[in-house]
Amino acid sequence: MVGSSHHLKNTVSNAVKMVNLKKFHLPKIPKKIGLPLLAIISFIFLTIVYSLVVALVIKKPAMMVAQNVQDSMTAIQNKDLDGTETNLKLAQANLDLVNNKFKLVSWVRFIPFFGGYVKDAHHGLKAADISFETAFILLEAVKPYIDVLGFTGAETDLGVQSAEDKIIFIIETLDKISPQLEEVSAKVALIEEEIGAINPKRYPKSIKNTPIRGQLVTVQQSLSSSKESLANIKPLLALLPKLLGQPDQQQYLLIFQNEAEIRGSGGFLTAYAILRAHRGKITPLLSQDIYELDNRFGNQVKAPEEILKYLPLVSYWHLRDMNLSPDLKVSMDTFIPNYKKVAANTDFDGIIVMDTNILVDLLSVLGKVGVANWGEYHAEIVPECNCPQVVYKMEDYATRPTHYIKQNRKGMIGPLMHSILLNVMGSPKKIWPQFIEIGLKNIQEKHLMFYFPDDEEMQQVAESFNAAGRIKDYDSDYFHLSDTNFAGAKSNMYVNQDIKQEIEIAGDGTITKTVTITYTNPEPPDDCNLESGGLCLNGLLRDWVRIYVPKGSELIEVLGSDIDENTFNDLNKTVIEAFIELRPESKTKLIVKYKLPFKHQSGQAYKMLIQKQPGAKNHHYTINLGNQQEEFDLDGDKELAL
Repeated sequence: MVGSSHHLKNTVSNAVKMVNLKKFHLPKIPKKIGLPLLAIISFIFLTIVYSLVVALVIKKPAMMVAQNVQDSMTAIQNKDLDGTETNLKLAQANLDLVNNKFKLVSWVRFIPFFGGYVKDAHHGLKAADISFETAFILLEAVKPYIDVLGFTGAETDLGVQSAEDKIIFIIETLDKISPQLEEVSAKVALIEEEIGAINPKRYPKSIKNTPIRGQLVTVQQSLSSSKESLANIKPLLALLPKLLGQPDQQQYLLIFQNEAEIRGSGGFLTAYAILRAHRGKITPLLSQDIYELDNRFGNQVKAPEEILKYLPLVSYWHLRDMNLSPDLKVSMDTFIPNYKKVAANTDFDGIIVMDTNILVDLLSVLGKVGVANWGEYHAEIVPECNCPQVVYKMEDYATRPTHYIKQNRKGMIGPLMHSILLNVMGSPKKIWPQFIEIGLKNIQEKHLMFYFPDDEEMQQVAESFNAAGRIKDYDSDYFHLSDTNFAGAKSNMYVNQDIKQEIEIAGDGTITKTVTITYTNPEPPDDCNLESGGLCLNGLLRDWVRIYVPKGSELIEVLGSDIDENTFNDLNKTVIEAFIELRPESKTKLIVKYKLPFKHQSGQAYKMLIQKQPGAKNHHYTINLGNQQEEFDLDGDKELAL
């Protein structure tokens, strides 16, 4: 070892001697260039140090702003209006301190590179200022309605006592907040402009596993959506009184879908009712089983190809099967003309479509509700079906085979709704916000939809709030899964779906997608023998599957389908068709691979719209693109940007 070290030392020494150090001189920088360059470098260095010192000074009030905002959000969750307002004022005061100290470095934004971050901070602070102004305008706008929204605080004494009087007060005063909402809409546009000026590419994807760039992109997209929603609020406020029968009464056709037997527009058409709305009060006038209408309709229309193919024992198109399209308007434009041929009540101002989910949600707040001649209903899970009691009771009466003919088998829906509405109107004000949340949630999840065939203005408002069950046009990637239960009892009550999408982008921008849909039915089968008189809720599911993708997409393969590969065009989309059967206590997979008709542009976000099927559960989705993954339960239409 000693010899080796000595040899290495000599080698290095000889190498050094061979180098003529005189040949290696640093280039001489002229003083004319050197001094200014040194000055610039020193200036940039001192500017960075100075800015970091100011940032440390700003840090404390900035953290206080964040804490105040968090406290105000907690107050909102606790329905505490005074606490919300107090914390927002504290946040605004601390933001003023931040702004004053930020002026010390605001000039730095004109310096190349480093100034870009200061510019972004400038835009962010300006957006924050406008945000607080907007928040205080909103607080003033909602103060007259704080009890309805469930807030505690100093409410103006309006002399309004009963629920009916309160609703009348709301629909008579909504127009008074339109100017405030216009101001809010204008300010949100300014906030979007400021946040939109920030360049997300300047920032890392994440810091210590906390996403940075993606969060900024999400905020920018959310502001754009908020601006659009606010722009639509004014026409809604203008037309809401009309919808609730103020001043003139309105009449609606209520169509009840059974989402346990899923169909294109949400569920099997099972019953209908006529509702009257006058000055905020809703009264059911009639409730009938859809089979009563079908008996009168008879065999007037030959069944379409889909029914002839997948329901071979059915040759004619019944009213109850006329909602095959996943677009509510298209389905209703088929159903309504035929309904009017045989129905006694054909004069209505609009159509309301709902399923059992909203009944379950309302009963979960109300508790037990009694219905004259029909017994008690509630939302608790019962062992007979492992489902809510209200669902079991309705299915038991309407579906269980008997040795006699039941008249108006689903006629309990009208009286049940009437009892629920009476209980809602008579409920204490503290639980009203829950009813508002239920309504909004069911609209978002497409368990409650509206169609106004003869009122273009009302229809436009319904569509702008995504409350009309429409299939949308979209200029990027699109996905909609539509299941149709053709003779599978009520098994959609138990079937769960997991949808996984793998997106591959080739070097030339070509997009190939592989979609895997896993259907699972964990529940045991029911007695579906008609002769034994059992209640058949969970049986063999025969599911006609349609996958709506961008028009022009090229199908590569379908695995797991019981029919040959097939595509067709519908609603300005390419539709991939499949058919599966799923037994209780089993699982099956459907795998679809296809190529999109356009290419992805490098450097741009990958955008996709996923539209939820009306009536469907909030099925689980996983989206994979490269090393990015998005997981969520689809509780409404969702736009992604990856």
